[in-house]
Amino acid sequence: MPRFRTISCIALSIGLAIGVSSHFSRAADQGPNLPELPHLDYDKMLSTVRAEVQKAYEVVLAHPRDATANGNLGMVLHAHDMPSEAEICYRRAHLLDPVSFRWAYYLGMVQVDQRNCSAAIPAFLEALHLDPNHLATQLRMGECLLVSSQWDEAGTLYQGIVQRHPENAEAYYGLGRVRAARSDFAGATESLRKACELFPKFSAAHFALARAYRRIGKFQEAQQELELSSKSEGGIPDIDDPLLAEVAALNRDFKAYLKVGANSLAAGKLKDAADAFEGALEINPQLPEAHTHLIYVYGQLGQAAKAEEHYRAAVRLNPKATEAYFNYGAFLLGHGRPAEAKEAFRVATEINPHYAEARNNLGYLLEGEGRSLEAMAEYRKALEIKPDFSQANFSLGRLLVKEEKFEEGIPRLLKALKTEDEDAKASYLYAVGIAFADFGDLENGLRYLRLARDKAEGRKQASLLTSITEDLRLLQSGKGPQ
Repeated sequence: MPRFRTISCIALSIGLAIGVSSHFSRAADQGPNLPELPHLDYDKMLSTVRAEVQKAYEVVLAHPRDATANGNLGMVLHAHDMPSEAEICYRRAHLLDPVSFRWAYYLGMVQVDQRNCSAAIPAFLEALHLDPNHLATQLRMGECLLVSSQWDEAGTLYQGIVQRHPENAEAYYGLGRVRAARSDFAGATESLRKACELFPKFSAAHFALARAYRRIGKFQEAQQELELSSKSEGGIPDIDDPLLAEVAALNRDFKAYLKVGANSLAAGKLKDAADAFEGALEINPQLPEAHTHLIYVYGQLGQAAKAEEHYRAAVRLNPKATEAYFNYGAFLLGHGRPAEAKEAFRVATEINPHYAEARNNLGYLLEGEGRSLEAMAEYRKALEIKPDFSQANFSLGRLLVKEEKFEEGIPRLLKALKTEDEDAKASYLYAVGIAFADFGDLENGLRYLRLARDKAEGRKQASLLTSITEDLRLLQSGKGPQ
């Protein structure tokens, strides 16, 4: 039985049967003819980039038939956005070592970068012959098949992926596109809905789902999906791709390091984010934004001295870096230094009076000092800036309910429930339930406490779940929450 029947079928259907002798599969010991090394214009490169490229190039000149040397030069060129030059090097490396997965894969990737899917497909097929289960290659080739309108091959590929990886949103999106192209709009909506469930911020999937809904006459659902697509701001699921990460790590352009750092931070990979931002600073130490991000990252990693160091560097380079003051305030707050945190948030609001998040945090600290009126004023200012700011609505609503101003406080708490922070939602529901109970509305009090219990249970928030369950028991017994 074939190790990967899906790819075998695709190879046959597009006339690229794996194993046929070609420039991809010629054995190295036959002494393959190699394309000439690329001509490089060093004058157009940054000095840091030029040094890395020259070093890799000299290794190839010394060992022109060494596959690793050629491939490594390709990786350096690839990392610095020179795909046509990198393609030559990857092709040389693959001809010299046709059983190495990485050179076939990288060859396909730089061809994709040049919008040459017709060339990338056979390269990806060769890579999958060497490693049939490499998910990133399957997904990259699927996209190429879609671009090339090879619907049958793409459908077979994506169907195989969703069977083996039912958690993969990208594969369901691809399958939905195939079904839509075949005018199977009911099937397309099913696949695209699944993609959106698995990755709610999948902008392209929401847009494709809107189009499919329109084709079956569900115009209200289509409008909802268009709105979700717009709110998702181009979000796409990450493809776990260690090989491509190796290429990105070679980039000596600080902007690329900043991008890698931001992506790692968004994914919650704090150590990777720290490494990337530090890499940017190695190239250019005068980057306030890298220092600013590192205040937060090192604070989360528990490395207080480094967080302090990067705060000082950030504000030295840019005394009006509001984000640096905000991140430092958050760091101080998390390390039990509320007075200093309050000052940092206050400075941030003085530099930028429209910094809603800083005003909310300042309000929280003022409330902790018992200065309720000042805290309330900060929450209201935050909401003037961002009316849908869930955390500020929650903070203001909770404080108003505490002062028994239920008619204004409860609507604020209900508005906070629109939050996209699923970890916070149980606490918000809990606060709404208690507010209704204190207001004397037992029915709504019980309803929201049950919703809070279910959400806390689903998020595995054990301590919160215990408190909600106890208050729910008391309310059901007629004693009321404590």
